[in-house]
Amino acid sequence: MTVKSKPKSKAVVKSTGPVTPGRGDFIFPVRGKFDAASREAESSRHWQGADFLSADAAMAPSIRHIIISRARYEAANNGYCEGILKTLADDVIGTGPRLQLSLCENEEDDIVLEWETRLNRREARWRKWAKAVHLAKTLKMARRSKALDGEVFLMKNNNPRIRSHVKIGIDTFEAEQVGSAFHSTLTDFHSTGVPKEFDGIEYDQHGNPIAYRFWRIHPGSSSVGSVTTADSYMVKAENVIHYANIWRPGQHRGISEIASTLPGFNDLRRFTTAVLAAAEVAAEISFILSSNAPVDDEDVKNPVPLTPGTVIDLCRNAGIALPAGWTASQMKAEQPTSTHSDFVKTKIREAARPLSMAMNVAMGDSSGYNYASGRLDHQTYFRAIRNERADIGEVILDDLLHDFEAIDRVFFPEDYDDSIETEHEWMWDGFDHVDPVKEANAQKIRLASGTTTLADECAKDGKDWSRVLRQVARENRMRIKLGIPTPEQPGSESATTRNEDEDDE
Repeated sequence: MTVKSKPKSKAVVKSTGPVTPGRGDFIFPVRGKFDAASREAESSRHWQGADFLSADAAMAPSIRHIIISRARYEAANNGYCEGILKTLADDVIGTGPRLQLSLCENEEDDIVLEWETRLNRREARWRKWAKAVHLAKTLKMARRSKALDGEVFLMKNNNPRIRSHVKIGIDTFEAEQVGSAFHSTLTDFHSTGVPKEFDGIEYDQHGNPIAYRFWRIHPGSSSVGSVTTADSYMVKAENVIHYANIWRPGQHRGISEIASTLPGFNDLRRFTTAVLAAAEVAAEISFILSSNAPVDDEDVKNPVPLTPGTVIDLCRNAGIALPAGWTASQMKAEQPTSTHSDFVKTKIREAARPLSMAMNVAMGDSSGYNYASGRLDHQTYFRAIRNERADIGEVILDDLLHDFEAIDRVFFPEDYDDSIETEHEWMWDGFDHVDPVKEANAQKIRLASGTTTLADECAKDGKDWSRVLRQVARENRMRIKLGIPTPEQPGSESATTRNEDEDDE
């Protein structure tokens, strides 16, 4: 008898996930997640300080004042921190901004020539006023305060002692001198969601500041006993300039630009102090006496008490005789280690990063740089400076210029005409090039090829192109008068120009 075996049945796997039509293959569902959203214990411990607070709630006055006090303390006790802040203010402000007025491009040439002298007179009066109020020094103070405290307030006032026909003075106030009344604990909001007042600044329904509450005396003054609401006064917004580090939507007060790196500055000081203490201990101990001899019975019966830190005086160039089994050795210094300088550089690089400052600028040392790396690192820093200057021009200088010209046109109406549209820009100090010869040749090529203008090239150096041309014309006339030959333009490419594309070591 022949027995036919039944064919083996195929196992059927039912899928709970999506299956491609027309196929019986099992498809596993893809499960993805963000590691940053993990709720595991390790992640929870790492992110335990995270919250959903709004910008104003996260930067409440109590929080900001702690950061401000610690930032000031670090700047006062850390040379690198203070040096970074000073370098930043010097590089951004320099010798101060210079006003350049010009007519709009659609004006005719004869009108431009007619108004050029008038615009020059207006610029000269602005320069005189800026010098009288020490504008450059005030701007440096404001830039440093913004980086350190996160904000600064500039109040315009009437100062009759100013040596100018425009008596607008500028007073600077730290962040603590603008604040809400002490009894104010809850924030009221407009129907648009804008707070009616936050930490001393009142707003309209559109978010525009309408008034600022100033304390007559700094709350941290040692001569202040108890401060009450009667010790404050309100100032209209048009008389106040708020220059602040604001990055979050809904943020109304500034936060220190170095808040994220304050622990790094502290680590640097602590580590340096610990290394120095260890090195001092090793250097102060001349020698160490030690013995490997076994302890005899007499020492056990009659132990001699040892006094810790016993000091033995030695004469210079003298020898020392030790009993048998005793040796004298010097304490080996383990600090600083070979990685100490790397640690310092790493911390300085981290501390300067929020300011977009290159490490060699922050440290004041370019010994490890070559030509190419130096230029590359400075590009980010220079872009940040240009952006900051534009912000200063929009927030501070344009506001001051508006008030200045409102008074200036009363004294000199002949230099103003509302039918003639003028525009202005702020000229700043240029950046020194690492290789002036290469930059001069590159500038010459750009001008010859028509890819730039004299106005653009002069603006990079903070100069007014029209003044440059007038000065060149005066010098040429003087050369002709004195019989001095005019400098000839180079007729051939110099060796420096031919080699300017070669790599620098």
